[in-house]
Amino acid sequence: MAATKRSVFAIQKKSSSYVPRFIEPYLKDAIEFPDIDAIASFTGLKRREAEKLVLKYKEDLVGYKVRDVFCTKETRELRREILRILSLYTATKNGRDICLTLTPSRDKGELQRRFRDIAKWEDLMALMGDDNIGRLRLKLSQAEIEKVNLGDHPVIATRSKGLEGEIGKIYGDFARVELLDSAAKAEELAQRERTILLIGEDVEEEVFDAPGIITRSQEDLSDTYEIYPEFVVNCFVSKKKAIEVIIAILTEFSLLKGSWLFKGVQVEDLEEVMALINAIEEERTKKESEFDELIFGWEDAINKEASKIMRTGGGADDFRIYLDEALASMADELMLTREDNEILGASAYETMEAGLPFEFSRQKIEQLRQRYNRERGERRYYKLRDWAKHLEEHREGVSRSIKELFYLDFMLAVSQFSLDFKLNIPEMTERGLGITAGRHLFLAVEERKGGERVVPVSYSIGETNSGIFGATPHPVAILTGANSGGKTCLLTTLASSIILTELGLPVPAERAEIPLLPVYLYRRKMIRKTGSFEYSMRALSRIFMREGGKVVLIDELEALTEPGAMGRIMASILNNFPKDTLAVVITHLIHEILPHISVEKVRVDGIESEGLDASGNIIVDRQPMFSHIGSSTPELVIKKLLGKVKKEYLKVVYEEIINILEKDREIAYLK
Repeated sequence: MAATKRSVFAIQKKSSSYVPRFIEPYLKDAIEFPDIDAIASFTGLKRREAEKLVLKYKEDLVGYKVRDVFCTKETRELRREILRILSLYTATKNGRDICLTLTPSRDKGELQRRFRDIAKWEDLMALMGDDNIGRLRLKLSQAEIEKVNLGDHPVIATRSKGLEGEIGKIYGDFARVELLDSAAKAEELAQRERTILLIGEDVEEEVFDAPGIITRSQEDLSDTYEIYPEFVVNCFVSKKKAIEVIIAILTEFSLLKGSWLFKGVQVEDLEEVMALINAIEEERTKKESEFDELIFGWEDAINKEASKIMRTGGGADDFRIYLDEALASMADELMLTREDNEILGASAYETMEAGLPFEFSRQKIEQLRQRYNRERGERRYYKLRDWAKHLEEHREGVSRSIKELFYLDFMLAVSQFSLDFKLNIPEMTERGLGITAGRHLFLAVEERKGGERVVPVSYSIGETNSGIFGATPHPVAILTGANSGGKTCLLTTLASSIILTELGLPVPAERAEIPLLPVYLYRRKMIRKTGSFEYSMRALSRIFMREGGKVVLIDELEALTEPGAMGRIMASILNNFPKDTLAVVITHLIHEILPHISVEKVRVDGIESEGLDASGNIIVDRQPMFSHIGSSTPELVIKKLLGKVKKEYLKVVYEEIINILEKDREIAYLK
């Protein structure tokens, strides 16, 4: 509840209007489902801002902010890209919003809880079988929360200025408060056709003894069903389809009903709520004729009967007898009170002397119309109040059931996502990062669409138990090799695996050891986009401004300034990474960097070419070689040209260039 309170406070800062107290429990439900559209409707915020509030709530709940775990814009962009793929597996809009607002944690206990949920759900799926899961997905797709119709805002009257302020705090702009500071104001209010709630008044003046004036005590202000019953009723009606689906799946799938997910959910209570909602909807379908329509209809019927009486030789007494019967029937149809019945009679007999055609006195009928509409509004209020009171008794149970329903959708999405991309639950470690047979998630998406097969790679830095041959426990690695060799893909695979782990999701690897550290990813597209040495240096400075270990992943900074200077700058950055930091840096400036780095701290790895194919294209082994400088792009290009050249003297030149480049690579590493 504290997290919700903080989210409401955040709404107060973002929203131009005050968020009244009465709406807080409904706003809490909307945040927890989540129901982004309802949050926007309740607060007046745009949908994107409402989504940020859900993120804020989840951050408060787990105690970690997204930007404090995923510490660069590029890392957060990668998180969104991953969650967008996951969200495509959901069956409901709310399930999709759960995915898109998933927040990270570095708390091992919290992440283990998330992983346990996934494991428990996969066990349950295995028991249910594929056919049942297919039917379950189909039913889930019918679940939704419709937009809440806020209905007519209540009109509340009071004599007390202090009470006026209290009403404003509780109901804000959702209620119209009228201060009865004069007899004229009271008289004017009594003439309106809207139902008026009179709060904190002893009804002494005759002006308030009128239909449509409903007295309520000050204590009733805290009960939303007393003051704004239409809002309560409409909130439940908007959830009808979701409640129907919960009842259907718990009735059809007994394994679900007894599962950990829906433990404590009472189908009987939900069925009682559905019965109330159906009664409300049935009542609303009944067309209630407007007062003027009824009066004109009765005037027409009376005139037809009067003509008939005249044609058959009847007189005024016969017509009066008929009119008395007609007025009695009208009183029954309109459900008139004794006082209203007297006004109706006066409106009929006042115009008798004028002869035919008959019509009611317009002045008296106008008076009756006002009273009739106020009485109808009063009856409507009491119906809504009774429904709202009964529904509100079930609010917590309904809210919890709907929350579990959409979490079920999320769990199904995670399970299918994991199955399709061969994901596995990682091991959370302290001092190392390692993946065995890791797959690039986004390339795997293309593979499923018919693209090239993804080549799995294994890689580690720091102290791990992965047992990857040749991977020494250096905390920092420089990754070298030709363009298009797979360096960026490996970096993205590592980043994706960390992001997924800290979101509590399985990773695209046969086995993974993931440290729970803040992640600083710097993608090449960011560097190219900014093109600014100063901007990039400021971005990198964040690594050093925060104490403690972290994971740093950098993709090529060399284009920012001349190679010699950039090599020394990069070496200084690598040598001075904060303690317990794990890093992988992609660069083509290995010859410029290597003389200046600490070999005890930094390992150099390379992605190597396997030669050229028949068409002269470079063949690359995607698996990095550890403690090895990979072939550079120029070296591979010259080899490619050598295979095509015919003139002997040019072959000699190319061969000499290749020998020099290979020798430089060996010398650089020996240094």
